[in-house]
Amino acid sequence: MGMDARRGPAPKLCSTHQTRRYELMAFDFSRINTNLAALQSLNALNGINRRLGEHQLRLATGKQINSPSDNSAGYTIATKLGVRASGLGQALDNIGSAKNLIAVSEGHLTNINDILASMKVKASEAANDTLGTAERSAILEDLQRFNDQIDQEYAQAKWNSVDLLHGGSDFKFQIGAGTTENISDFNIAKQVWSGGGTGFNSAGLNVVASSTSVDTLSTSTLSTDYASVAMGTGATLLGNLTELSSGYYTLEVATASAGANTVTATLTLRDANGDAVRLSASGSGSSTDTSLSTTFAGSTLTNLNLGVGFSLATLTGISTSGAESALYGITYTQGGNTVGDQDQAETFMQQIDDAIANVSAAMRYTGAIVNRLTYQETSLTVAKTNTLAAQSRIMDADMAYEQLEASKLQILQQTATAMLAQANTMPQNILTLFR
Repeated sequence: MGMDARRGPAPKLCSTHQTRRYELMAFDFSRINTNLAALQSLNALNGINRRLGEHQLRLATGKQINSPSDNSAGYTIATKLGVRASGLGQALDNIGSAKNLIAVSEGHLTNINDILASMKVKASEAANDTLGTAERSAILEDLQRFNDQIDQEYAQAKWNSVDLLHGGSDFKFQIGAGTTENISDFNIAKQVWSGGGTGFNSAGLNVVASSTSVDTLSTSTLSTDYASVAMGTGATLLGNLTELSSGYYTLEVATASAGANTVTATLTLRDANGDAVRLSASGSGSSTDTSLSTTFAGSTLTNLNLGVGFSLATLTGISTSGAESALYGITYTQGGNTVGDQDQAETFMQQIDDAIANVSAAMRYTGAIVNRLTYQETSLTVAKTNTLAAQSRIMDADMAYEQLEASKLQILQQTATAMLAQANTMPQNILTLFR
């Protein structure tokens, strides 16, 4: 038992020999129904073709991760890095646009400063007593033209149809990839007149109503946001604005004197530095009460527009300081000769000095913003570069390595194809047994 009568007992095979016997059985050429050698060669060739296709795709795209299936974790991380890099790139574009906006503002401010310098020269000339009335009148005409040009510069300072020096619009510059990375409330007028606040406080603006040629001045009434103050003949009403919000507020000065020749009222707005902007009107008196009503928009004042809208019913001779010039501290009364004598010329020179100081403050503010934008631009450039470098290490292919692998697999592809051809011809050898 367990022995062949002619050959004796079968030898025992170690595990190595058993493995070799198994491997040889896989290439048993006497079995032709299933060509195992050809199948194995075909499987090897398919694997080589698949790997070669991957490396060729990487060489074609320059990326080692072309789909989430290549590396799901790496694909997710690289996608997030790409999104952040795109956000940083857009922030850099935003900074460029912000610089352009500020450059427009600075251009107009520079022109205004040059005009003010010319006005200072004219006012200095008018302060010289060697000039007569005619000469000073000629100088006044020049000053009026200069003042008109300042108003023109003010009106032309726009960006996408939005006023830059008006004070009514706050600009928000998005200078980073995050929602909190921005410069908010960029407003030149606010910075000059209220030190960066959102409006006047109770000490920042005074309202003055006075009587200069009225027999009786009975009362002055301010709307509920102000404290009502009564005054008498020839008196002065002085009150502080306690709050400015949207809507309209009315300052009313009423007179009740029959036969009064004129009624004159002046509303004086003063900022924290004591600079004044005046609105004035006068009209003929009558036997009945005459009312003077000045209405202005609180929201406009809040934004430091100073372009105070007003209506004076039944009154004539309205004059107002230019709303635009008011930003720069010049209270220029229409039709008034502000350089009629040396004292007036010197006073006007001081106003011009104050205006130049205000323009300089505005330019300091814009310069500081530009410097901050420049530093942020440098920071974003470095951040974007580093972010793209991190994404590149994950996504980009090593072209030298990929080419080496592709060359190796192309050789293996040829050898595998040759071996498959040989494996397909091996079963034909069995025909030699039938000759």
